[in-house]
Amino acid sequence: MPFETPSLPALIGRASTDLEGSEALRRTDAAVLARVHGAALYGLYQYLDWMHRQQFTDTADEENLLRRGRERGVLRKAPTPAAGPVLFTGTAGASVPAGTRLEVGGVLFEVTEGGFIAGGAPMQVQAVDAGSAGNLPAGTQLNLVSPVLGVNSVATVAPDGVTGGTELEDLEAYRARVAERYRVLPHGGNADDYERWAKDQPGITRAWCRRNWLGPGTVGVFVVNDAADPITPAAPVLAAVKAAIEPLRPVQAEVHVLAPALVPVPYKISVTPDTPRVRAAVEAALAALHARSSELGGTLLHTHIGEAISGAAGEVDHDLQLPAADVVPERHQLLVYGGVTWV
Repeated sequence: MPFETPSLPALIGRASTDLEGSEALRRTDAAVLARVHGAALYGLYQYLDWMHRQQFTDTADEENLLRRGRERGVLRKAPTPAAGPVLFTGTAGASVPAGTRLEVGGVLFEVTEGGFIAGGAPMQVQAVDAGSAGNLPAGTQLNLVSPVLGVNSVATVAPDGVTGGTELEDLEAYRARVAERYRVLPHGGNADDYERWAKDQPGITRAWCRRNWLGPGTVGVFVVNDAADPITPAAPVLAAVKAAIEPLRPVQAEVHVLAPALVPVPYKISVTPDTPRVRAAVEAALAALHARSSELGGTLLHTHIGEAISGAAGEVDHDLQLPAADVVPERHQLLVYGGVTWV
């Protein structure tokens, strides 16, 4: 039977009874003393309850969760700055010095390695501040903060994009990783270890390990970042994950870090009652189904789709026309929500 913390009135009543008996008057000195004593005891009980919660990963506060994580070698992922190639234009041979600053949407970038304008070769830039705000798609235009002789004031993000910027790891996501470390112990290079090594890196939220990916002795590690759009990491992030795994892997393994091929699953549904509220609930239910059950190469069961639709708030009946059967991807594919066509 769990211990129950007495309420403050109960503690005051106990102390009052102990001090002056059941016939005590409300305004006696003993009654005042009983209230003060009861309040002190209540604070002690609350402190003991707080101490008890700090012993467990799922209830510890931030400070003690970080401590428990450090004890198991699980560190909270720090924010990282975005980086990538940018194309400068201007007079041939003009110099772009390192440290040159550019700006777009209030986000500052610095050229990390200076160079000369020649043949449209890109130069690497990095966000001044860490965070996902620095991630830019290809074609985004940045403005020079200060003029540079012979260099046009507008630069363009190269086709690879500026990527890799991440926020400080969400506390609950970190809590889940700490709990996983207590639950799944290291095994010297099994599949769980590869997935854990990958998820320890910034910008990676899920990972899958596949043995003999390209033949005996090879390991395929597939990773995604559910906080990004798209969720498939860019080449520099994949390279960083691979570099982090290399010194940890068994010596005989050849590791390939890859992004899965995303396969959108389109839906065609009629629903009763056909109202905007019910439609929105069905779409949310299907998106949640993919978020909680999608696995690399994992089959999406037709019965699970119907179950998700039936569980949507307000839904009475429906006709699922597409997909008409289980959706079976290839081993390197990940099924994602592809929207609904209403009929």
